[in-house]
Amino acid sequence: MSWFRLVSFLLLLYVAFIFYVPVPDNVNQKLQYRSVSAMTKFSKHLATLYSCFVPGTTGQVKMTRKLLDITRKWVLPSGKIYGPDVHLSVERFDGVKVHVYTPPAGISQTLLPGFIYIHGGGLGFFDPEHYDGLTRKMCLELNAVVISIDYRLTPEHVFPIPFEDSFKATKWFLLHAVDYNVDAERVAIGGDSAGGYLSTTVAQAIHDDATTFDLKLQVLLYPWLQILDLKTPSYQKYRYEIGSEGIIPLEIVALFAAMHVYGLQTNETILEAFMTNNHISEEFKQGTLYKEKLSHSLLPSKHRDYPYYQPPTKSFPQSDDGRRIWEESSKVFLDPKLSPLLMEDLTGMPVTYIVTVEYDSIRDDGIIYGKLLEQAGVDVTWRHYDNAFHGIIWVAPGIIFEDGSKIMEEVYTFVRSKL
Repeated sequence: MSWFRLVSFLLLLYVAFIFYVPVPDNVNQKLQYRSVSAMTKFSKHLATLYSCFVPGTTGQVKMTRKLLDITRKWVLPSGKIYGPDVHLSVERFDGVKVHVYTPPAGISQTLLPGFIYIHGGGLGFFDPEHYDGLTRKMCLELNAVVISIDYRLTPEHVFPIPFEDSFKATKWFLLHAVDYNVDAERVAIGGDSAGGYLSTTVAQAIHDDATTFDLKLQVLLYPWLQILDLKTPSYQKYRYEIGSEGIIPLEIVALFAAMHVYGLQTNETILEAFMTNNHISEEFKQGTLYKEKLSHSLLPSKHRDYPYYQPPTKSFPQSDDGRRIWEESSKVFLDPKLSPLLMEDLTGMPVTYIVTVEYDSIRDDGIIYGKLLEQAGVDVTWRHYDNAFHGIIWVAPGIIFEDGSKIMEEVYTFVRSKL
């Protein structure tokens, strides 16, 4: 009995520790937020345990995938909750697996709009099945055919494979839209987080491709748009207020960024370089491209002038490891298909709707991108939510945040007005 009591006590102590995470004051549904953050913390601990038996730094992604697979077996299928009348077919567009959602009305006399959705997850986890509830509801709300792309994931598949998969599937759909009763001139693209990154790189590539129609609209939900500056004010704010806990701390972004480039070769040296901005050279940080595309001055003062904010300095000492990383990988780092903020010419990009949220390390990516698009003459609508956090629109089936639902209602209203 004494052993049982000891184990029970230790278990309760661990559960209390897991749930002890910072919760921002103005976030609603605090218990739910705490639970989601605790789940993230738990996966980190399992990843640490996993790494004791399997060498490498990508254990958290692999362990999270295993947890998601287990969770799905216990969660009611999304189709029974969100849009059971929506028709789902799983197909391949130019070799890329996709989920195709068709409104319950079936074949219409008039062509429908289309929406290509690219899921988030740091390019390392999630898939269309995980987002099934969101895309079913989107199909109903927009009365549109929704395509959810199942691009290949890191660390097994590195840059530019996720982009190439997304581009191939999008182009194929635009060329065959009429076969799905869709007007190819009324197709939007969008996604959350890493899906926002893929959406805008695909939109640019489609615009540059003279063989197909342009996309009419892009919807970027707290998008991840660069891996060159992991010390923007939003990273600093998240670090100061939430630390290494929550949904998207610096450590997680650095891991995802490194895996996208290095895949299974990601190691602690590379991660440390990313976390300290040591992976890019002093010359680049002081150059014109950095100042034009990544300048913190592009941000509104309220998103920059924090008491703890540390602006970029003139001195950027780089370690030997950092110099080696830059010398070997700078060509990849500077590819606009990896960091869309570096796109040289943004003219002709589709009408853009950007959502940013306050509690998000990558918040500033979306804000800066909106400014760059506006400078290029693109029609941009930016919505910022002070009480929201990264991932709020869709965590998992059965986990709904009211503020996330409100964000999506505004998205649906905007998209309907444009398509």
